[in-house]
Amino acid sequence: MDVLLSKTSWYIIGILLLSNVGCREPFFPEISDFDQNILVVEGYIEVGGGTTQISLSNTSSIYDADADSPSPRGEIMIQGEREGRWLLQAMGNGQYQLTENLPENQNYTLSIALDNGNRYTTDPIRPMFSPEFDISFTNQEGDVQLYTNTRGDDQNEFFLWVYDETWMYRTPYISYYTYDEISGNMDFLDQADLTYQCWNFDRSRRIILESSARYENYQIFQKELLTIDSLSEKLGIRYRISARQYVLDREAYVFWEGLRRNSDDIGSIFSPLPSAVNSNIYHTEDPDIPVIGYISAGISREKEMYISRDEVSPWRTEIRDYQGCQIDTVSIAEYEEKFGRSNYVPLYEDCETFPCSGFFASTQECTDCRLRGGTTAKPDYWKDE
Repeated sequence: MDVLLSKTSWYIIGILLLSNVGCREPFFPEISDFDQNILVVEGYIEVGGGTTQISLSNTSSIYDADADSPSPRGEIMIQGEREGRWLLQAMGNGQYQLTENLPENQNYTLSIALDNGNRYTTDPIRPMFSPEFDISFTNQEGDVQLYTNTRGDDQNEFFLWVYDETWMYRTPYISYYTYDEISGNMDFLDQADLTYQCWNFDRSRRIILESSARYENYQIFQKELLTIDSLSEKLGIRYRISARQYVLDREAYVFWEGLRRNSDDIGSIFSPLPSAVNSNIYHTEDPDIPVIGYISAGISREKEMYISRDEVSPWRTEIRDYQGCQIDTVSIAEYEEKFGRSNYVPLYEDCETFPCSGFFASTQECTDCRLRGGTTAKPDYWKDE
């Protein structure tokens, strides 16, 4: 389970945990070593064959220039109440994973042994099993809203959702050639080497919670996941959302609701007073040492949906990076100057007269989609129309 807060947000929440605020006056905490490097534990124990993923990190000061400080290192163990012990595999960068099938009919405890000697453990965790759910969308007033729909009961009342987004986008122009500075020749690019089409990615950045007890017959209807703004490039060609649903117990729900309120309300003078959030993870020798995180267990559910541009038509995509793109002509005599020493790349031959007089050209920014953070490698999960 991805916790959708930055290290800076975790730091601020850590300060809130350590602070007793009694009024709405501005509060400027003194930054000390004790306030920093609070352990943050994120993840979910998947039983019944799912993949368990746990991540470890530290909070950091908003004044810390080294935002990419090393993640805590150590061992993470899952202990079954009646049987089984499983050591998670370290994947690097604070990520740990377990792919074995954990029995559904027992409670679990997660323990952490850091290389610095600190030891942490959780309270026993009872697995909870998510029902099936679906996702849908509507197109209203130019924006597209995506929703989740599910049904709880008196035993499965509290829900949490996270999602990942993937979308395809293209550059205005396609470069079919590359200039060889040594030979001075134009080499035709293979299809696999073209850089006009990319996929980009994002994920949920807010905490999405709901209690089914607020709805008739526990039926949660059209709980909003996100809104895609009009003109967004996400719906310019084809878009995919993969949402995951978790069922929480009451204590976990209170934890996430506390984080949601704190993260949503930071920075507003009209916000409710920040509330402390309780964790089910604690230091084995000194329970007063703060830890941020709440580990749950069970079977989560995943659902994906694709939206193509024609499904939300009319949709006029706006990519500001490409608004100034233009096509120029480069004569044969200008090849070395334009393609060898400048930012120009060849598109295709200029054969409006015979013989061909040169190449049509544009800039790298207008022909290489990777410069905007995407990748030309199609994701394994991606489904074309």
